[in-house]
Amino acid sequence: MVVDGRKALKNRLGFTLVELMIAITMLGILLAAAMPSFNSMVGDNRINAEANKFIANLNYSRVAASTRATVINLSRKSATSKDWTQGWEIYTDQDAAGNTSRTVSDTLLRDVGPLDAGVSVNANTSGNAWISFNTNGMLNENGNTVVIAFCDERGEASGRDITISFTGRVRISAPSLDCTP
Repeated sequence: MVVDGRKALKNRLGFTLVELMIAITMLGILLAAAMPSFNSMVGDNRINAEANKFIANLNYSRVAASTRATVINLSRKSATSKDWTQGWEIYTDQDAAGNTSRTVSDTLLRDVGPLDAGVSVNANTSGNAWISFNTNGMLNENGNTVVIAFCDERGEASGRDITISFTGRVRISAPSLDCTP
């Protein structure tokens, strides 16, 4: 007996309930396996975004110091030593030595708010309260290098370090050497 191909195809359109349940189960297993990787990617993107925002503000400050021919300070807002997580202010500093609190005679250039929740930003001793650039755009920290670590709950392995050399050059490296430099 020969079966017409169209009739056989007509009877096989669609999925059975068993086939559908197997496909959904396989999809669930694949999603469960991919979720940790996705969470890691989201965490990495959050750290990178905050680090890039900080670098953009450092570069803005360095250029502003050169073009305005005045000392420019970045000052952390947090009352906790070395903690930049609460944001920072960028302002002109009338004191040629730099590294002073903003006064009435200083001009506020930018006010940056707190970082995303879960990202910690800590500086070494040279960048404790201020990061200052002198009139030629060089770092104004007595020849010291400033290191700022961006980390989250995953620790150093997923963190980023921003290093500012005495020339004012900004460099980012991963993974972080220490979340509390």
